[in-house]
Amino acid sequence: QDQLQQKIVCPGPVTCLTASPNGLYILAGVAESIYLWEVSNGNLLTILNRHYQDLTCLCFTDDSSHFLSGAKDCLALVWNLYSVLQAEPSQIPDPRHVWSRHSLPITDLYCGFGGAPARGATALLGQVLQLWEVSSGELLLSVLFDVGIMAVTLDLSEYHMFCGGMDGSIFQVDLCAWPVQRDRTFQTERENGKVFKGHRNQVTCLSVSTDGSLLLSGSHDETVRLWDIQSKQCLKTMNHKG
Repeated sequence: QDQLQQKIVCPGPVTCLTASPNGLYILAGVAESIYLWEVSNGNLLTILNRHYQDLTCLCFTDDSSHFLSGAKDCLALVWNLYSVLQAEPSQIPDPRHVWSRHSLPITDLYCGFGGAPARGATALLGQVLQLWEVSSGELLLSVLFDVGIMAVTLDLSEYHMFCGGMDGSIFQVDLCAWPVQRDRTFQTERENGKVFKGHRNQVTCLSVSTDGSLLLSGSHDETVRLWDIQSKQCLKTMNHKG
């Protein structure tokens, strides 16, 4: 008979939640605070209060050494997990980097592969998507869209970035395009073959298959769609209530 192993009671509604890839820790956003628990015993290890408004997204690097937090205060923070765990209870540890070049709330975060040197992407309500290097905190790429961006993901090889828009469109940004430009503008009418069309409301989550051939998208139009990336054709639509 299945038994409940751990029950963690939160002090308020959880707006975002993630687990470390090594399975040892859980992060949750409650209002403007980040809560960190140890999975094995359910102990609350620390509460981080460096955001000024509600948390919207959290994600770990693939080696569990760092995590990223985004909020409605337009800030994305990079945290070193070891530094957070070693800090004295009386002091609030400083984030490793503060990404503050955002003018509107952070709607989604994505962290690539490769540990601390990985790339991290921030999606903004304000039609901008930015790609950063996690270890150095350097801004690598900024893309301006003609709609607000709600979701972002990369394929495993990091050749392409996929962005979900408020109008239901999904945009494919080529990261290896030549010439290399740090500031780009994505104009839908000019980007032939780079837009997935089918959703009727904002796209809120995206995931790419390991081989980079399929894209899965979820939307407020109450559907999940499976796409063939090369042809941009929708292969399957799954309907949901709510």
